Amino acid sequence: MTAVITLGLLQQRHGRTWQILDFHGGWVAYRHHSWSERAAGFGIANVVGADTLADLAARLDEQDRAEARRKGLAVPAPRTPPDVGPVRAG
Repeated sequence: MTAVITLGLLQQRHGRTWQILDFHGGWVAYRHHSWSERAAGFGIANVVGADTLADLAARLDEQDRAEARRKGLAVPAPRTPPDVGPVRAG
């Protein structure tokens, strides 16, 4: 089962680091505080875009992992807030 991804959920999970916006039928997130260009070598981006919120969530989770690698920290486990439940059919 897959969790429903909403804008509110993404803002809760990533809103301290990212500004998330609806952009021409897709979604874009940009960092509140950007990393240097050298950080791109570690897979860190300052702007991330996607067609769906689910795709954006996956990209932002990957950015969390890239930051952890850059900082030399253990990769964090995916965060699941308690109000996220499985998708229920009809």
